Amino acid sequence: MKAVYFKKYGGPEVLQCGERPEPKVGRHDVLIEVHAAAVNPRDWLLREGRYFARHLIRSRPIIPGSDVSGTVLAIGSDVTKFQPGDAVFGMQSILGNMGGYAERIAINEECLARKPSSVSHIGAAAIPVACLTAWQALYDLAKITSGARVAIIGASGGVGHYAVQFARHTGAHITAVCSGKNADFVRDLGAHSVVDYTTDDIHAEITGVDVVFDTIGRESLSTCAHMMNPGGIYITTVPNLSNAREWVQSAVSAQINERRNVATTRGAIVLVKPRGDQLAEIIELMDAGMVRSSVDGLYPLCDAAEAHRQSRTFRTRGKIVLQVK
Repeated sequence: MKAVYFKKYGGPEVLQCGERPEPKVGRHDVLIEVHAAAVNPRDWLLREGRYFARHLIRSRPIIPGSDVSGTVLAIGSDVTKFQPGDAVFGMQSILGNMGGYAERIAINEECLARKPSSVSHIGAAAIPVACLTAWQALYDLAKITSGARVAIIGASGGVGHYAVQFARHTGAHITAVCSGKNADFVRDLGAHSVVDYTTDDIHAEITGVDVVFDTIGRESLSTCAHMMNPGGIYITTVPNLSNAREWVQSAVSAQINERRNVATTRGAIVLVKPRGDQLAEIIELMDAGMVRSSVDGLYPLCDAAEAHRQSRTFRTRGKIVLQVK
């Protein structure tokens, strides 16, 4: 099969496009003919040798990519949820060794959901990592409800543009942080107010929120604590491990104050998990027109290096997708 892979860590130039062996299909796996695959920061972090879970990916050469949409070609002996011919999308687990930048991939059935005809393969491939990150941050960690006040840093990006839509769907009040050129974009997604980080001081502009969702990882609990109401939560996708003491203190204080029934700000890290059941809920919202994927760049599979360069700029509005079929 055709695939994009690399044999050594490095810049975009280490990516090669060529023939690789077919994936092995385990008992619980679904073999997918890939129509589209999304590009995520984890892909170029892995390529650069900086992805935190890189040591768990044992296959060599490495085929990056974890988000795909396509058609089921075959199923493992113990698969019960899907049949050949089904249109599906999903996220490869870390232990699944990535493999999305290819014509075929094998993924555990629990990491997949059916794709309705109303959503394209390109739109569906954009969903898993970014959408699940937003979903698990806002619903599993923050547990937002109607009326909550939410600030989303990086609101126009891959994770951020989904987070704005989920918060809007829940009935939260949304403050979006992005560049001024993306203000209309995030307002159209549901943001009530916009803070332009290129001209405004977000630390002065944002106050009285219940949730700060930092999709970029440039802030911290200490820099955002004054923005939040008592009991507020700061959630990041990229923890600043150089300040590990802050995270330990936050976790200890949160446990102590919870026992005392004292409201205090706390910090949390969202480490996305592949959840087929959550993807099924998300795709229902998309099928109903409540949520949409915004694709800022669409590249042929073998142009993955250029797609990585675009993603690396952190200037993408929505998602970047590789068209495989």
